[in-house]
Amino acid sequence: MYNEAITILKTLNKYGFEGYIVGGYPRDKYLGIESNDIDICTNANVEELKKIFNIDKEYKEYGNVIIDDIQITTYRKDTYLKNRNDVIIEYVNTLQEDLKRRDFIINTLCIDMNGNYVDLMGAKKDIDNKIIRMIGSTERLKEDPLRILRALRFKSELKFDLDPDLDKAIKKYSYLVNNLSNNKKDKELKRIDKELIDEYLRW
Repeated sequence: MYNEAITILKTLNKYGFEGYIVGGYPRDKYLGIESNDIDICTNANVEELKKIFNIDKEYKEYGNVIIDDIQITTYRKDTYLKNRNDVIIEYVNTLQEDLKRRDFIINTLCIDMNGNYVDLMGAKKDIDNKIIRMIGSTERLKEDPLRILRALRFKSELKFDLDPDLDKAIKKYSYLVNNLSNNKKDKELKRIDKELIDEYLRW
């Protein structure tokens, strides 16, 4: 899967676009954790991607396509209105802008077409220090309460600490988890240590 992703990045470059493996895969690879869950971000839009690749699925409203279980998404920023399902998507031009929409610094590490890490926001430092920090204000937890459960999952699975500001914010806004669908909640909760659930979540 990784080799196929690198091939996709090189193909994008051949056609004048840039692309990077982003998110959990670069973080896990840096930590020596095996994974096949690969996402790519690029400055190519859906129509341009369809001209280059054989697409398995496309979700034009979200700016992404699927190729052999690899999700490729156009650089974008998200503006939340009322909740996580009420979002205005705006496409942007640079990797830096795209990374700002993501949740935690540890998830901003990228890999380029040559297999090199690209670290624009200090992800390696946070991974080395085993700390989970929010990108931007911790108030962003209110935009999407799923971030609360994701933070606790990373704390459980990676054995990382929460940044003190994030720790306080999760406890403050944990009640918002109740606004998530049962499917979304259950998917994350089953991967979180019970003692963390009892410590952080108010139902």
